[in-house]
Amino acid sequence: MNITSIQVKNEDNYNELSGFCDNYNLSYRFPKHIIPELRADAFIAASLIPAMLTGKNIIIEKNIPVSKKLLKNINTLQDIFFLWGPYLKKDFHRIEIIGGIESEPKTTNDSTVSFFSGGVDGTHTFLKNKNNIDYLLFSKGIDMQLSSKDLYEMAFAKNEAFLNKRGKKLYSIESNVRFLGHEYGLSWNICFGGGLSSIALAGGFKGCYIASGLSYADMYPHGSIFVSDHLWGNEHTEIIHDGAESRRIDKIQSIAKDTDVLNILRVCWHDKGYNCGECEKCLRTMTSLRALAITATTFPECTDEVVTQKIAKLKLYEEHDGSFLAENLSEAKKSGDTVLVKALTKVQRNFQIRESVRMLDEALLGQRLGGFKKWLKRVRS
Repeated sequence: MNITSIQVKNEDNYNELSGFCDNYNLSYRFPKHIIPELRADAFIAASLIPAMLTGKNIIIEKNIPVSKKLLKNINTLQDIFFLWGPYLKKDFHRIEIIGGIESEPKTTNDSTVSFFSGGVDGTHTFLKNKNNIDYLLFSKGIDMQLSSKDLYEMAFAKNEAFLNKRGKKLYSIESNVRFLGHEYGLSWNICFGGGLSSIALAGGFKGCYIASGLSYADMYPHGSIFVSDHLWGNEHTEIIHDGAESRRIDKIQSIAKDTDVLNILRVCWHDKGYNCGECEKCLRTMTSLRALAITATTFPECTDEVVTQKIAKLKLYEEHDGSFLAENLSEAKKSGDTVLVKALTKVQRNFQIRESVRMLDEALLGQRLGGFKKWLKRVRS
């Protein structure tokens, strides 16, 4: 993968670092007080996993600075993702980083930041570490599509008011890094540790918190996890993976102690309203709120009808979704919510059956059943 045409553009209202990863024009746009340095670190972090999938070396223009520490860490990151490849169902290859000039960052940015969009993990990390965080970043293009201007502005205003009340500033940034992996058939779940870290490297922050989506109990390969996230930093920027000591449902219970959180809580990435109330993330969070007897004004009410007609019909495909379901089921049993217990037990059973069929197909049929299902789906469409 060729990384070319890296440049810093200074406009009246923003500063932007951009460059090409092959034909993809990757960009990072910051407010005026954040001045990106022209160097390759962010582009290496963003493009490593796609490059490993294609088996193409990352080639940097000879005169572009690159961090020696990051290059060293990239070797370890490749060891990790190479061994994780079979689990992630990806054929990763070890590659080389060619070109560039090894040099430490020259930035004087001494700010420590954290990403914030009003979600469970980011809010938990902020409330836990607010004394160590200088300001927060709400990135258009990560938790919300780049085209969702009105919804972004509404969410930004709510989050800004929440943080201002606690003496912290929220700044709007913008990046299309989430969609780089999509160009190569990679989900954001696989790429987002490197992707979020690339924003921190582009901004040249001294420290950047990445809120954990998984707990220490969830010991399986993932794009952002305590095993790998800290390795994406360089000599100046420390990447801090935070929050793995708490399960998702424990985070919800903890952050709900601040009643203002329940007026901004937003988990949906479908951009169909503040929270659509229909997608897996919304329904999962609504389930947790009901099990904990918490009411959040930003979600539809989780009635018995919602439980039986929507939650009970959820289909889960990822292992971490199964973990979140198990947390909710355990809490529902504690609260004696028989309607919710019945629905979640059904979802869990169906998930376990699909997983058993998948493993049998892989072990005995060489994934032919899965291949047939994909062929049938294409024919029907």
